[in-house]
Amino acid sequence: MKFLTSHIALAWATVLFIVPLPFLATLAAGYPALYADTLFGAEIGVVAYTWMLAAVYLACRPRWVDRTVGLPHMYMIHGVLAILAIALAFVHQSLLPGAGALISLTGHTGLYLFIAVAVWSLVFMAGWLTSRVAWLAKVKRALERLFRHEMSVWLHRLNLVAIALIVIHVHVIDYIASNRPFLFLFDAATIAVFAYYVWSSVSRRAFTLRGRVASVRPIAPRVTELRIAIDDSGRTATSGTSSSIRWNPGDFAFISFPGVRGMHELHPFSLTNSYAGDGQDSSRQAPVMSFAIRADGDFTSKIASLKPGERVRVVPPYGRYAEFIKEHDAQSPAHSPTPLVLIAGGIGVTPLIGVLTAYAGASAAATTPSPRIVDFLYTARSDRDFIYRDELERFGASSPDTRVRLKTGRADEALIAPMIRPGAIYLIAGPMPMMDAVREILAKHGVASTDIYYEPFTM
Repeated sequence: MKFLTSHIALAWATVLFIVPLPFLATLAAGYPALYADTLFGAEIGVVAYTWMLAAVYLACRPRWVDRTVGLPHMYMIHGVLAILAIALAFVHQSLLPGAGALISLTGHTGLYLFIAVAVWSLVFMAGWLTSRVAWLAKVKRALERLFRHEMSVWLHRLNLVAIALIVIHVHVIDYIASNRPFLFLFDAATIAVFAYYVWSSVSRRAFTLRGRVASVRPIAPRVTELRIAIDDSGRTATSGTSSSIRWNPGDFAFISFPGVRGMHELHPFSLTNSYAGDGQDSSRQAPVMSFAIRADGDFTSKIASLKPGERVRVVPPYGRYAEFIKEHDAQSPAHSPTPLVLIAGGIGVTPLIGVLTAYAGASAAATTPSPRIVDFLYTARSDRDFIYRDELERFGASSPDTRVRLKTGRADEALIAPMIRPGAIYLIAGPMPMMDAVREILAKHGVASTDIYYEPFTM
């Protein structure tokens, strides 16, 4: 709780309390007095359903959510919300055992399907459990030989089947179906979410950037640098102009390879570079996206075998690292450049490489020519695990206002405490346990949660 920002707290309050309110109000207003003793159980079920609908909506990755709380934080809300909905559905089922065969069948089947998908997602798609439980991580790696990334994505969509079963479940309960205001709201919300899901799926494919693999090379054990050149058709995919393509430092993009078996579904990866767009004509050199990807699963293991020229589809990037910096620059005295403290661990360094190279030595605006102070700490298990080590060290040596340190081991208090400075903001990237530990150290030394930003990709 102590790490919650106002935006994230407001997002939680909205989905937990505000979204269910109109459903509860219309249900209670038209609930028959004859069944008054079952009202509480019915309300529990309604809250569970609205939470699951909200989770489906968030799964569509709406852009405005990315701009406010950040997409990775949204994934955390999406996942926890779905689990809470399942827990409430259990309570609902225990309080109101189905009175008819069809009521029981649809309700129980929908719930068990939700549970199955949730367990599968926690193990194969989230990473929160497997990053903390070693034996479960081994089980996941073994099963991934059979259950590929694409299969996990499709199984996750069974949530839509479960929701359809719950819709039938509600409609066959006569005293609920006779409550016209509630049923209208229930159906309208369901149709709206399903329509948005379909629209987002279609539009995501329609506006996907198109490109080709420019180069593939190993840069560390099990880590591959992938560079993708966005082609002319991709440059006109969003608005018909080359200037529409841009990505900020620290952004991440969803990519897929339509010509490679097992790599058709989109997968997110952090970018190690940025591109502001130059608005020149289409004869200019194609912008190139750069990624550093570790082979952790079936999709990522195939990256190293890709050939130059392979077709790529890229969803226009997401991310809030640059927006977070911009917001703090605007609040600083005379809009002076906010000092940056960048703390990265392992392969999680990738977004902060883009931030470092974009902001080190730069001013926040043309009216403030003073350079930005950047303190960059990168830790890894061993010397072999560092990526771009020589380039990072040369970059740090070339800027007097930038300090770059690469250390083996953990980012402990002895390393982090001297980095804390007045007016600075702190960007963190790495494994979830590492980011938790760093936030604890920063909080211990009085750093406000509003001055810390990280993107948790392991729900």
